[in-house]
Amino acid sequence: MIGPSLEPSAGAGIRRSRTYRIHQKSLTAVCVIVLAGIAALFATAQWKLLRTHNVSLTPLNADVGSANYVEGERLSRIVGCWAGCHGETGQGGSIEMDGYYSVTAPTLTSVVPDYSDPELARLIRFGVKRDGSSALGMISYTFYPLSDEDLINIIAHLRRQPPQPVAQRHRSITVAARLKLALGEWQVAADQVDATRPRWGALPRTTAFERGRYLAAITCSECHGVDFRGNEFRDNTYDGGPSLAIIAMYRRDEFRHLMRTGEPIGGRDLGEMGWVACNGFAHLTDQEIDDIRAFLRAYHGLPEESVE
Repeated sequence: MIGPSLEPSAGAGIRRSRTYRIHQKSLTAVCVIVLAGIAALFATAQWKLLRTHNVSLTPLNADVGSANYVEGERLSRIVGCWAGCHGETGQGGSIEMDGYYSVTAPTLTSVVPDYSDPELARLIRFGVKRDGSSALGMISYTFYPLSDEDLINIIAHLRRQPPQPVAQRHRSITVAARLKLALGEWQVAADQVDATRPRWGALPRTTAFERGRYLAAITCSECHGVDFRGNEFRDNTYDGGPSLAIIAMYRRDEFRHLMRTGEPIGGRDLGEMGWVACNGFAHLTDQEIDDIRAFLRAYHGLPEESVE
């Protein structure tokens, strides 16, 4: 008796061949879908980088005799466009957010003359450039509350500067940042600004609370969040910062020392805060620092102080 053949039948070979082709087609389809998804994400990111933002221009005139150029320079240092992102005297600098991007903060004398006062106001407050696209690296959500008076003084100061050598421009955005941008986990400057929030500079500042609220909004919110309760990149800042309820508990002399030197109780190194304090906050007056402290104490529910 002859047993069954050990050779595979022709039918089995055909079935295996069909199965292989089906698996190959499925794998190809999956790869196509994945690649299409990645391409869509990168296209979305590119659209967000280049799209225009419909922010209307509002009247502002910094070319007036009443502009205070000395105050404009002081404010420029406090908010950081002078002795900050754009270099010691606006000559240009580099802004880097690790894992996200590196971009030139341009030489101000090469940019400011090309903008009208209303266009500069929109750029500073909303992060929207002349062509309607968003700036990258600007902390416009911090500048959004600026009053017209302060903005006029800042712009008037910047317009008075003599031309400087133009810093070479560059812009580099990581793949990870583009994916986060597409997924809404990171935003360009214009998308960070919430125009539904009150613009404190347009409201009365007659009390210590109101004055301190305004000053804290245009200085502290960059690192500590627009709600001053701490920030871990929720506002796309370069460095997260703790809740300001901590320093609101400082005594007046301790708070002034911190704001001018960046040195907290105990003397530990606060990193970026030290640089910002020495180059920017050191130009705040005693009264302004006291107003910020008064606001933070009230905002975080600490009791009023009668005499210290």
